[in-house]
Amino acid sequence: MNIAEQKKNENIAEYILYVWQMEDLIRATHFEKGLIEQFVHEFAEDPVQIEEEQEWFMGLAKKMKLEGVERRGHISDVLEITHELSLLHHTLINILKDSSYLSVYKDAKGYIGEYLQKAGGSTTNDVETCLTALYGLLVLRLKKAEISEETEEAMKYFSLLMAKLALEYRKMKKGEMNLKFN
Repeated sequence: MNIAEQKKNENIAEYILYVWQMEDLIRATHFEKGLIEQFVHEFAEDPVQIEEEQEWFMGLAKKMKLEGVERRGHISDVLEITHELSLLHHTLINILKDSSYLSVYKDAKGYIGEYLQKAGGSTTNDVETCLTALYGLLVLRLKKAEISEETEEAMKYFSLLMAKLALEYRKMKKGEMNLKFN
């Protein structure tokens, strides 16, 4: 099982962030197969893992080209999952009124509003806002940039919300979701 499949099975939010990161990596290589293969060889160890990872990366690169997201944007599979997460988020809040989810959301809500204001409408919903912010944090850490305490605090709440949502998503996909209406 390749890294993407592993993340998809374990934590759907981490999977989305991973795919976004790999999309950017592929863009940085200008879709050059040799550079992508070189990257895979840096982390994959055995021949089977190398082959699985290279196949996944080549499939991602092909899909990006087919869907016209070579310069920006995300593949449709990830957009669809993000949409599913957003629908689940609203279902947990407005229909199921899930108290444990509402508690985590309440803590993150103010920070989401602040981020939306700063982002100037570049995100369209709470889930996309949290994921975009967390991806931005990842990029800042990779650049070894200074991160303010306020940003760290907001990201902690975004991370908790996405972890809870990912857990509920996994339950939903397995048919284990508690559908008691409050």
